[in-house]
Amino acid sequence: MQVKPEMSVQIPVRNGGGKFRRSLLSLARQRTDGIPWELVIIDDGSTVPVEKEFDLSFPEHVGVNVLRREGPGNRPISRNMGWQSASADVSFLSDGDILFPENILLKHILAHRTGLSDVIMGARVNAWMEDASPWQKWLDTRGMDGKSAGPFPPRYFVTGNISLRTSLLEEAGGFDGKIDHYGGEDTEFGFRLARGKPRLYWDPELEVYHLDSITVREHSRKMVEYGGTGLRYTLKKIPESGGMLGTDWVRPLFSKPASPLRIIMRMLVRVSQIPAIYRAVLRWMERFGKPSFLFTYLSVGGCLMGYRGRNFE
Repeated sequence: MQVKPEMSVQIPVRNGGGKFRRSLLSLARQRTDGIPWELVIIDDGSTVPVEKEFDLSFPEHVGVNVLRREGPGNRPISRNMGWQSASADVSFLSDGDILFPENILLKHILAHRTGLSDVIMGARVNAWMEDASPWQKWLDTRGMDGKSAGPFPPRYFVTGNISLRTSLLEEAGGFDGKIDHYGGEDTEFGFRLARGKPRLYWDPELEVYHLDSITVREHSRKMVEYGGTGLRYTLKKIPESGGMLGTDWVRPLFSKPASPLRIIMRMLVRVSQIPAIYRAVLRWMERFGKPSFLFTYLSVGGCLMGYRGRNFE
């Protein structure tokens, strides 16, 4: 008789390459004290099907299920395929470029057993190598970094190292497949999830390591894409997301409230969006990597530029 898994690890992947191979290897080495779990891989239209390219040999107490969807790729739809096929009461939502410490799944399982929370999110560390760049170190200051263990706001909901009751995914309506460009599906889902008032818990001691080599310039391009797609869509769909990422500052100059200070700030933000200025800062940070607050300018500025239908290139 097959034992029901206690956790379902769900990973959408498209042409995962060497990073996904390392992720699989670290998952195969998980120590869960014999607690059964399952791995659901959603092959999101990879050129070579996952089952043909990767070794999917896992211990006996791990069930492996590979789903495949054809087409250009859609992460939200792939994520929905994952939890909809899950056999476990708890879903662990991750990605194909994550290196998993050997006890991370056990820690999530035991945390859920305590009934401490409905949603448990750990840290996704970018600057985990000794030669980490200033850029990678800055990435680790985003979101919940530096916050003590405790409740977290829904706008910080992010996949990679997060587990929740599978039923919550269904109750919230799953991820929105209309967000079919880079970014935003996690945040949009987090706002809808919070409407059911689940307990959201952040534990910075639960760490995984991000196998991400994206450059500052690539990140800027992605932020422009996100601003013009997922961010814009979320702001229209989710009332409680209003003003996210400084979007209030790019409203019409004299829109209410229109105090002198607000008008000045809106003008300054517009100046900061001039492509020539943005490109100059980008070149500086690519070369020197400091001061770190300019990474924030590049990231948020890219989002706002895309939100306004503009680009820096």
